[in-house]
Amino acid sequence: MKKINVLIIAIFAFAAAFMTSCKPEGTDFAAPTVTFDADNGNQTVMANSDIVIIGDILAPGDIKQIVYFKDNVSYGSVITSGFDSDTATHFSMTIPGSEVTETFTFEVQVTDKQEKIGKGSVTITVQNGQPVVKTTSAVKLYPAPSDHTGTTPRFASLTPDYATYTWATAQGNEATIDVMYYNGRYTKSQQNAPHFCSANVSTSFTHGGDALSGNNTTVFKILEGTELTNLGDWDSITTDENITTIDMSSAVTNVGEITDGTGAFGEGSIIAFKLSNGKLGLIKVNSLVDGNSNGVYYDSASDYILFDVIVQENVPVK
Repeated sequence: MKKINVLIIAIFAFAAAFMTSCKPEGTDFAAPTVTFDADNGNQTVMANSDIVIIGDILAPGDIKQIVYFKDNVSYGSVITSGFDSDTATHFSMTIPGSEVTETFTFEVQVTDKQEKIGKGSVTITVQNGQPVVKTTSAVKLYPAPSDHTGTTPRFASLTPDYATYTWATAQGNEATIDVMYYNGRYTKSQQNAPHFCSANVSTSFTHGGDALSGNNTTVFKILEGTELTNLGDWDSITTDENITTIDMSSAVTNVGEITDGTGAFGEGSIIAFKLSNGKLGLIKVNSLVDGNSNGVYYDSASDYILFDVIVQENVPVK
């Protein structure tokens, strides 16, 4: 009799344990949810780059399966096992660069054991070309004077530090200098024709005829026609995709010098350039300032130019 009582008690204990370990019948669980990692959800990437999409799934009604979609087409295998737990799991999907050629949506679809479906999607924005760097404030340069005096900047780097230099501070920093702002022709026959020169071009240099000893050579080209319109709005340029299509074969070391009424640049002009190391970039002329309002732009202490720069972040691979 005692053995029977013990057996009955054991059966009740087992049943109770079984009932408490199972979810109540008829419970209506919320649909699964999908969340993406802040840095590996919506992304902007360069074309042909491997990308990783990471996130988490919560399914109160227990996970049955996970399906991935790339632009509404099933991607990879249906996942039915290997979850972190019945109700939650972490996911990570790597998409190889060979499949990252244009912008696409990536969706994660989760089905629970009550056949409820939860979805989450991200947009992967794909950029063609390589990254560029932009000025965050305009570069300011004054015209080169007829001597080496003065404390206003005449020279500038067109690479990401965008440093400016006087004649005195330029000495010893030639390797970082790419451009000089000049006040017209060497003879000043075109006093209203400001232009840029490569910083080592002695024939277009200060009226004393001196040049920096560095060997940086920068060439320039004022953009017109299709090459200009292809760039689109300045603020929308985020890669070098269209910059690299500009034909620089006619670029010169002294741009803006007027010849037969042509060749000058003014406010709003876009000037392409190529540096000694092969980097390509753009200059946008914001303002040509006649500081003393005398109608010319060669006054080295009062006149100046303000311009923005976009330049390739990396030196092109040869």
